[in-house]
Amino acid sequence: MAKGFLPLLTIAAVAIAIVALAAEHEKSDAALAQVAINVADLERSEKYYRDVLGFERVWQYPPDSAQPMEIGLVAPGGGAGLVLSHLSDDPLPEGKGSYGRIIVDTANANALAARAEAAGSATRFVTIPGDNPPTIVFFRDPDGYEIELYQAPSLP
Repeated sequence: MAKGFLPLLTIAAVAIAIVALAAEHEKSDAALAQVAINVADLERSEKYYRDVLGFERVWQYPPDSAQPMEIGLVAPGGGAGLVLSHLSDDPLPEGKGSYGRIIVDTANANALAARAEAAGSATRFVTIPGDNPPTIVFFRDPDGYEIELYQAPSLP
């Protein structure tokens, strides 16, 4: 080997190893953009999420249709969007809440829970022991999806 080639080869190997290690530790730029759920009645579900949680429609697909098959909603406080989809008239699967729920952060869980009750949902408050627990309330939307309201403990 030519004089000086071995040190260059060693430096190159170390540089490749450093780049590979750095790539392993890079943070992902992935962010939750939207959650989509299949609903039986788009109009009813949109009204429910608007009236109970204050969500607003920001798009629909197809865009110019009087009968959209998907509606995109956003929460007043931002975060991931909620897509309501009605893809067919087939019955929705039983027990949807057993495999997931929609979690909504709020500063006033009691007020939103009252709105959910007024819209026909039965609420279930979770009591967590302690001097300053969070407020957690569960209820179901008209299609049976479980919604969790989470209000962080008040600051001391």
